[in-house]
Amino acid sequence: MMISPVRLSASLGLAWAFAGQQAAALATRLGLGPLGMRAFLPRAVCRAMDGELKRLETMVRRILFLTAMETPLPEAEPVSPRKASAKDVPLGRPAPEPRVFTLPVFRLTETSPSPAQKASRLAARLAARARYKAGRAAPDARPGPHDLVPAKRLMNRFAALEQALSDPEAQVIRFRRKLARIRADKSLPLPVADVPPAACTGLQNRPVTRDLFWTLHDAALSWLPVLDSG
Repeated sequence: MMISPVRLSASLGLAWAFAGQQAAALATRLGLGPLGMRAFLPRAVCRAMDGELKRLETMVRRILFLTAMETPLPEAEPVSPRKASAKDVPLGRPAPEPRVFTLPVFRLTETSPSPAQKASRLAARLAARARYKAGRAAPDARPGPHDLVPAKRLMNRFAALEQALSDPEAQVIRFRRKLARIRADKSLPLPVADVPPAACTGLQNRPVTRDLFWTLHDAALSWLPVLDSG
């Protein structure tokens, strides 16, 4: 007998407002300004920002998932044909010009790392440790927390998060379409990982923040059997 999923309709709006406040506070701390962009940031700041983004992205993803699942999903759309390339454009019609600037798209699904990914991450950590040991003989060459490093990927993730927070209805529509495809095709991975990132559950978060996340996470897990069973 399937247990009824947990519904949090009355509190999802409050959780969404909290995530928006946290994102605004992050932008203020980083001094991003109206453009919301920094080409370089200190290494320690990048590390802290990555943790903040993981926490907010995961929270926003749970809220969108719960909102999308609390109403019946649409029928899965047929797979669209491949996009026409330049050589497929009829003669006499100019090919569409690629867009120069595009907004990063908020990622709706998450998956646990595969064994191969875990192995590659371990290899990267071991290589970084080897470089660290080699640099101990030359302290000036050793990476430091105040070294400036490129922040493009972090800025793109932050821009995608801000875009999602500014237009939740569009994100819910996107999510419902994706969930309809997942329900129709059981080979696709479920959108919510069983194990949340440490950035959401660690002691660096205030108790009220951890409680909010666990409430959203447990509610999301309760909906996965419904999605998986179709």
